[in-house]
Amino acid sequence: MPQFISVYQEAMKILRPVAEIEYMDREKYREQLAVAEGIIGWGITKEILAGAPKLRVVARYGVGYDDCDLEAMTRHEIYLCHTPGVLSDSVAEMAIALLMACNRKIVQADKYARESWAKGPQNRPALGVDLTGKTLGIIGMGRIGLRMAEKCVKGFEMRLIYHDIARNLKAEKELNAEFKSLDDVMKESDFISIHVALTPKTKGLIGEEQLRMMKKTAYIINTSRGAVMDQKALVKVLSEEAIAGAGLDVFEKEPVPLDDPILKLQNVVLAPHIGSSTQQAREAMAVCNAESIAAVLRGEIPPPNVVPEQKGMIFKKSTAQQSGS
Repeated sequence: MPQFISVYQEAMKILRPVAEIEYMDREKYREQLAVAEGIIGWGITKEILAGAPKLRVVARYGVGYDDCDLEAMTRHEIYLCHTPGVLSDSVAEMAIALLMACNRKIVQADKYARESWAKGPQNRPALGVDLTGKTLGIIGMGRIGLRMAEKCVKGFEMRLIYHDIARNLKAEKELNAEFKSLDDVMKESDFISIHVALTPKTKGLIGEEQLRMMKKTAYIINTSRGAVMDQKALVKVLSEEAIAGAGLDVFEKEPVPLDDPILKLQNVVLAPHIGSSTQQAREAMAVCNAESIAAVLRGEIPPPNVVPEQKGMIFKKSTAQQSGS
């Protein structure tokens, strides 16, 4: 029985009329994979596809799908669907939580209250800053970046600057956002939050050169993908206290190895990739995935929430194709 079973109840109501539902079992994995027409999961590789000749659709939790071999899936006429739009609030709020935890030294304060407060004022956490009037830099003003921007501008009265491959006129009109180059966002921001998809162009987008452009008092937050930022460079810059700190929900390698040097730093707040871990977001994602799979199994193609690269594609795998893929 999967963890958090309650979030799947509505999704199962959608799937039961069109499919037999099984939870993947490690001992029966190959047997289940061989007959599966739809999968809710992630990390779909060529090896997995080789063992799934009948597979027609994969529904992946989350917006990003860089861990799936989209080229191979398209070649085998397998739809890849994701869950855009339903987790924008939860991830945006996670980014804000990390921002607040960094700024107000929440982790250090918790440790101090538990271990040292009663002994005297020594080692009291450093002061934070008021957010009103501070500059928030958003890298990637998509759905999630925009929601974080809205919450920070309207809630904390922050100044907003951003960088993206295209201008966001909604953010500029409604939030007085200023479109800037990446370098200018790095240089001017008091807080930077990353919200871009992981692509060949964004991999390593934030390296040592960019990090060293930041103010010594500035913080950087990443809830997108770990590989967007050079983690070794970040560790180096944090170790030198060249910037004030960082808040990370994503990492180049997950889970983070116990010997990773980032775990030893005190000026970084870490979370185990829980940006979408709210009851509401997980329920909505489950329903979104169920609707995508049910649509394919009913022959309604292309399905809702198919990834942009497969928009407009019509896959109609025949029985012969399924058995020979």
